[in-house]
Amino acid sequence: MRHLAASTAAAAALALLGTAVGAAPSQAQADGGSPWTPYHQEDVLVPAARSTCAFDVQETVVEDREFFRTTATYPDGSPKEQVFRGDLVMRFTNTSTGASVVHDLGGTGVFAYEPDGSPASLTSLHGPFGATLTAGSTPASGIYVVSGKGTSVAFNADGTRTLTLGRHGSSIDVCAELG
Repeated sequence: MRHLAASTAAAAALALLGTAVGAAPSQAQADGGSPWTPYHQEDVLVPAARSTCAFDVQETVVEDREFFRTTATYPDGSPKEQVFRGDLVMRFTNTSTGASVVHDLGGTGVFAYEPDGSPASLTSLHGPFGATLTAGSTPASGIYVVSGKGTSVAFNADGTRTLTLGRHGSSIDVCAELG
């Protein structure tokens, strides 16, 4: 499933992709959503200041076979909700020491958007996803691999994020793993 990259560029790219996909309303109406479209996660360098890890973290795609589809739109046709599914394996590397860990982030999740196209939330339906929680986020800033049906990250207007674990949710602190 999708990895919440440290930059908002990924969210902007998703919004652009969703707009292009939303251009097929007859298909969307016929099967409850747009056609499944390939999505490719980009490699990301997360600066220490962004995640509050004591070091920069390079996030590298190892395997990526993800797809998304728009399942709800706003009246102007822009995406309100998209479902992501598929295989995603990421390597997280401490750029200071070279220590790395690999996590399987494959699953299914729902990405919700605000009317202006900015991200509202990502919620797991099945499987884990990666989340970078910026300084001031709740419960704490850092880089996490989270899982459990209903686990979600909300994007707050001030740039912080709020992580809520689902009933059987769990989290792995990637900064601690790499420290």
